[in-house]
Amino acid sequence: MSVEDAATTAFSADHKTAVSLLHMRTHGVSLLMHLQSTGLPVILHWGADLGDLDGLSAEALVAAFGPTGLDRFPSMMSSLLPEFSAGWNSRAALAGSHDGHTSAASFTHSQSRLISNGPVMPGLIEVGPDTVIIEAKDPVNELSLDLAIQLDDNGLVRCRAGVTNNNAADYRLEGLELFLPVSDLATHRVEFDGSALSTVALRLGSWSVDHGVFDDRPAHLALAEASTGFRRGQVWQVHVAFSGAIQHRVERTVYGRTYLGGGELLQAGEVVLGSGEAYHSPWVVWAWGDGLDAAAARLHRHLEPEAPRDNHIIFDAGAAAFADHDREAMLTVAEYAAAVGAETFLLDVGWCSRVGLDPYADSAGGAAGGSPGDLDGLLARISDFDLEIGFAAELESVAADSAIARDHPDWLLTVERDGITRQVLDLSVRPAMAHVWERLTKLLDRHHVSLLSWSITHGAHRPGATATQHTSTLAAYRLLDALHERYPELTIQTTSLDLAMAVRAVGADKSGDSTARHADFAAMVQLLPPGLVWQPALDEPDDPNSTAYRAISAFFGRMGLGIDLRKQTPASLRAIHRWLALHKKFRPLLHSGSTIRSDESDRGFVAHGIVADDRGQALFALVWLERAVAGRRVRIDGLDPATSYRIEIVGARPGEAQAVTPSWASAAPVLTGRALGAAGIPLPPARRGSALLLHLQSVDQGL
Repeated sequence: MSVEDAATTAFSADHKTAVSLLHMRTHGVSLLMHLQSTGLPVILHWGADLGDLDGLSAEALVAAFGPTGLDRFPSMMSSLLPEFSAGWNSRAALAGSHDGHTSAASFTHSQSRLISNGPVMPGLIEVGPDTVIIEAKDPVNELSLDLAIQLDDNGLVRCRAGVTNNNAADYRLEGLELFLPVSDLATHRVEFDGSALSTVALRLGSWSVDHGVFDDRPAHLALAEASTGFRRGQVWQVHVAFSGAIQHRVERTVYGRTYLGGGELLQAGEVVLGSGEAYHSPWVVWAWGDGLDAAAARLHRHLEPEAPRDNHIIFDAGAAAFADHDREAMLTVAEYAAAVGAETFLLDVGWCSRVGLDPYADSAGGAAGGSPGDLDGLLARISDFDLEIGFAAELESVAADSAIARDHPDWLLTVERDGITRQVLDLSVRPAMAHVWERLTKLLDRHHVSLLSWSITHGAHRPGATATQHTSTLAAYRLLDALHERYPELTIQTTSLDLAMAVRAVGADKSGDSTARHADFAAMVQLLPPGLVWQPALDEPDDPNSTAYRAISAFFGRMGLGIDLRKQTPASLRAIHRWLALHKKFRPLLHSGSTIRSDESDRGFVAHGIVADDRGQALFALVWLERAVAGRRVRIDGLDPATSYRIEIVGARPGEAQAVTPSWASAAPVLTGRALGAAGIPLPPARRGSALLLHLQSVDQGL
């Protein structure tokens, strides 16, 4: 039978084989799939809720959601893992070879079962959030495939695949990518160009974007209707949840079908499966929403149950400004940090060693009387300032002349960055991991620590050997999971900004540029809720922009500091204290509400906010990245149309440099959510580097 005939048969209502159709739906999202015993599942629809389909025949639905007459190869091109045997003519979704001979996988035998309900029977099955497991075999290439397809409680689609080599010959895996079809309305690609949002029309063929291990921004890809914005227009978004190298890809066929997906970006020879060995892909996550905010909200809610709860203001004493401080100077810095309102003091383990305070010593030493003569004494003095303790550590770092480097060269990897070459431990080597675990648990068992800052060393390799990024990333996950099991109250901070890491650690955006933070905010929160990203604020003492502008750039995340407070003027210290106190006051709202981004933002002006779940109050930031010579109006979205809100400017003081004072500021006007969303509020001209923080409070709640 030809491919064309097979395709027609698979979608024919007259076909004698009973049809199994699974419809999962929740929170305004539907996932409709055709489950087959002779191949992989066909995704018929993913996106807006289709409503209750009960009473309709599976055969009729397959025909209704099937291909157009122009599409010659419909049968499997909507599969999560498209195959050449079904007419897929782009780069293989599953690519690999046995003994150098390319294996074009074709899975012809499969069975399906629902986690909630056992085997999938013929006919239409309608369920809510659920997971379907697909087990498939390719008898020709002796490969087996396991697929987990999940619609979660928030309307996210998550999928993970595992491929097992049952052949006697090794299978060199080159790539495994997963795809979902999107609506024919998804005609544009969304681009976050700083603070400006734009859409680019899709062209026929393949378009992909690689995200390397040194990227410092969350990786995701979104397709949308033309003229989509934050608050309107359908959006289809994908994210490969992995902290190593990944790729996102769009495929648009000549028949008008568009597919969105991605997978781990593997290097040649990085994954070689012996007989009976398996590779499991990262979770690939898709979000649909009416507007970018709606898609992002699903991702944010997905993370909330597992998000680290500690959201203290962190003072980063491991910053470069403190590298040459002695013990007494560091104590003074801690005293200043406590005085302005910091809650956790983050010390660099390397600094401790350089000043003679061995963090891994077997004996605590004599610290009676609170002397900073040893590490215990120093930490006791810092704790006396009502500060919690954190440690920043480079767990894998090894000195070139150390005994470890000399005695265990097989543990070592080399990493080059910024022109510097250094050696690190390979955490995928079990003895090396055991060494790191022993030192780390000694540090954490001995000292009362609430925060550990550590980031995966990316790009490490053995010269002349195959890449190790895949195994090193999995080893890092195992280490973090073990830490959480042993120290459940410990918060971990890392620079990896992805969903796999976000359930294990708080992200750290260490950009020292407040303008860059303002401009990048929209792209950052398209994946991660702001409450899961730590950002330093007010760390630019020579920046001519207003204090409000610098403070607001980090206000909506987990606020922090990394500035030498001893060099600040009394007025600057008072301003820092005021903004940190304001952040603490609004922290419950900032880290629990819904993120709102205004469609009126452009290259010169940014408006965004957070609205409480009950819509009783909100905070909105209005930021001028460029000079505005004329006034404007800005609409405030996301509020309850029937509720009246009192509007007040908070944080900024009259007379401060580049302060913006709207004509209505002193009156604290009251407007309904409907009026604020339809007409907005007037704003005067403003200089570059100006910012306002608005608090909107329900009049009823404010009584």
